[in-house]
Amino acid sequence: MTIKVGILGLGMMGKVHFDTYAKLKGARVEAVCDLDAKKRQGDIGHGFGSIDLSKRKIYTAMEELFADPSLDVIDVCMPTYLHAKCSIAAMKAGKHVICEKPMARTSAEAREMIAASKKMNRKLFMAQCIRFWPSYVKAREIVLSGQYGRVMTARFCRLSGLPNWSWQNWLQDAEKSGRCSLDLHVHDVDFIQYLFGKPKSVMSRTGGLRKGCMDHIITSYDFGKDQLITAEGAWEYAWGYPFSMTFSIAMEGATLDMTHDTKLTLYPIKGKPKDVKVYAGDGYHHELGHFIECIRMNRDSDVVSPESAMHSVRIIEAEEESARTGKAVTVRF
Repeated sequence: MTIKVGILGLGMMGKVHFDTYAKLKGARVEAVCDLDAKKRQGDIGHGFGSIDLSKRKIYTAMEELFADPSLDVIDVCMPTYLHAKCSIAAMKAGKHVICEKPMARTSAEAREMIAASKKMNRKLFMAQCIRFWPSYVKAREIVLSGQYGRVMTARFCRLSGLPNWSWQNWLQDAEKSGRCSLDLHVHDVDFIQYLFGKPKSVMSRTGGLRKGCMDHIITSYDFGKDQLITAEGAWEYAWGYPFSMTFSIAMEGATLDMTHDTKLTLYPIKGKPKDVKVYAGDGYHHELGHFIECIRMNRDSDVVSPESAMHSVRIIEAEEESARTGKAVTVRF
């Protein structure tokens, strides 16, 4: 059985998903939809290359895409502030939904998406790709095995040049994107929740290019244990600054470290450092393959539930409140 996909939004992530589906067995992009005429011709722009749409159905309005009876699932790759609106409309049209991260602009909108999923009896999958990224997956396996004792400290870091390439520059509109904290930093927030559970409180500091803009955020997470867990996200660096995602996790018996090339190394307290073998492929391939299999088998994801993705948005909201007030904020889920 081939799951037929309609992609809504042909920006950078729309292209990434399109290219990924082409490598997956049992899935085919049947149709695409975008307002931009050049993108409907396959020209993604902003240096992201092109895709061949000659054998795909092409729509200009999302309602037309949702009405296509051949489609099983809509892959929402729209700007963050449209995630809830588009996902809910697709589910009302009878389609399952795969939605790019972050789940929604607010946790309230995320709750509306979950309610629609339950009411319409449609699957809702949230594309938090780091939960599927091989080095992160292996690190989580090692930590949860308990082989090296408890985690004492962990540091996650994600840095980027300023993203000035988005459609109508929506990423730089805080009301639409949440800027760095919700668009970039949310990756590490989501993985921290996936690895350690829901934090009791957060303490954040931020900086920005403009007053009130959170373009650089550093947060400490309180899990009620004797641990120091922090995450840093930044995108105020000059255009062209190389993107990097790294982490270091110090356990009682060893330290795990992932460098900017996603190479994972284990440094034991006793013995020599050793490279850790991880699964082949990238997080997008594993993520979309997992979601397609869930749809085929009519089951929910056991990796990322809509509720857990909503919790990540709620944690970000608490971090932003902490940054504004200068105080630790209890996270209420």
